[in-house]
Amino acid sequence: MKLKNKIIGLLLFSLITLEISSVPANALGTPKVQQVVSWGWEDGADKKHRDFSEDDYDDITEMPHLQVTVSPVSVGRRIVLEKFDDYTQNWVQELATRTDARGVVKFLVNPLCDEYSYTPGMWCDRDVTYRIRVLKSGTQKALISKTFIATFVATEEGNF
Repeated sequence: MKLKNKIIGLLLFSLITLEISSVPANALGTPKVQQVVSWGWEDGADKKHRDFSEDDYDDITEMPHLQVTVSPVSVGRRIVLEKFDDYTQNWVQELATRTDARGVVKFLVNPLCDEYSYTPGMWCDRDVTYRIRVLKSGTQKALISKTFIATFVATEEGNF
């Protein structure tokens, strides 16, 4: 009787082991589709280099926004606009926000010299290198865009 119980136990153990080893890899769930991030200027201008002249805008809010789209849409993703600091040679956060229900974020790049000047609200004459970083979220990987440059041109004083 003891031998019969041992044989039955061994057969059951073998059968269970065989069943577990034959479970397909995707039985734990299908892998999630990775999201795709696209971006561009609101008015369709070139992505690699963009010029903004103070003469063209009465107010900085009239400047075209940088539009980032994450698809397929799911929960909001954290999007960071980073600029390259020429002095420290590091990327620093310029702006950060979360995508809306459509998977869209709009950023307004800042042409003002407030951090470099004693006169707030003045445009800088400078080139700024930017990139977009999408933070990791659940099974979605972190993403970093290619760099792009915005050139800001201040109005020349005395030229009317």
